[in-house]
Amino acid sequence: MGPRELLSALVGCLLLSVMSGCGGASPTSPPTPVAPQPIVEPAPPKPTGPAPRLGVIRILAFGDSMTEGVDSPALPSAGFSSTLLLSPGRSQSYPFKLQSMIAGRYTDQTIAVFNEGIAGKQVRDDRDRFNQAMSAAHPDLILLLEGANDLGGPLAAGEGVNARITVVVGSLEDMVRDAGFRGIPVMIGTLPPQRAGGPKATKLAVFPGINSSITEMAGKKGAQVVDFSQLPLSLIGADGLHPSEAGYQRMAEIWFEAIKARFEPALQ
Repeated sequence: MGPRELLSALVGCLLLSVMSGCGGASPTSPPTPVAPQPIVEPAPPKPTGPAPRLGVIRILAFGDSMTEGVDSPALPSAGFSSTLLLSPGRSQSYPFKLQSMIAGRYTDQTIAVFNEGIAGKQVRDDRDRFNQAMSAAHPDLILLLEGANDLGGPLAAGEGVNARITVVVGSLEDMVRDAGFRGIPVMIGTLPPQRAGGPKATKLAVFPGINSSITEMAGKKGAQVVDFSQLPLSLIGADGLHPSEAGYQRMAEIWFEAIKARFEPALQ
C-alpha cells in the first residue's frame, strides 16, 4: 500500500471511529424520540373560610316524655324524675340527636344541649321545675314542648274543651314569660300528631284548636313556633303517642334547622 492509500485508510478509520468506532462495528440505531410530557399545573388550594358559628352555646330542652326520649314501647324513667340532668339525655331523644348535629357543624365551639324532659309531667304543674331548670342550666335558648299529658286526662264535671286548652296554653305562656324576665329566647313546639287507637294516645284529637292556640300565644309573647303538627304518622310509634326513634331524629332535624336559621349569622 502506498503512502496515499495509507493516508486515505487512516482518515477513513478516524471518521468511522468518531461515528461508530473503528473495527467494522455497525453504527448504533438512532434513539427513539420521547414524546413531550404535558405540564400539570397544581390544583389551586380550596378556599378555607371561617367555620360556621352559632349565637347560642347553652340550650335547654324542657318538657315531658317527648323531650326525655320515651319511645314506643316506653322505656323506664329511672333517674329522670328527681334531679336535673344537665346532659343531652337518652341516645334516642331529640336533645341527644340535636347535640350530635350541632357538634358536627359548629366545630369551633363547645355547645351544650341539656335534656330536662320527664315522662308524665303536666305543663300546668311544671312551672317551678321550669324555673329550677333555668337557674341550673343558665341557657341562652329554651326549647319548650309540653302539654300532651294535660290533654290525656278526663274532663272534669262542667269543664269544656276550650277551658282545658286555656289552662294548657296559659301554663305555657307563664313559662315563656318567666324566660322573658331572664332575657332568654324561647322556641316553642306544637304538639305532634297521635295515632288513633294507640294504647297511649291522649285526647289530642278532641282538642283540634290546641296548636293554633299555642301559635297565637307565642306570637303575642315573642316566642318562635316550631311546628311538629305535620310530623308523618309513620314516625309515631305503636303506642300512638310517642315518636319512634326515627321520629325523634326528624324532630331533632326540625329543631336544628330552626336554630340554625335564627342564630347562625350569615357569613359576609
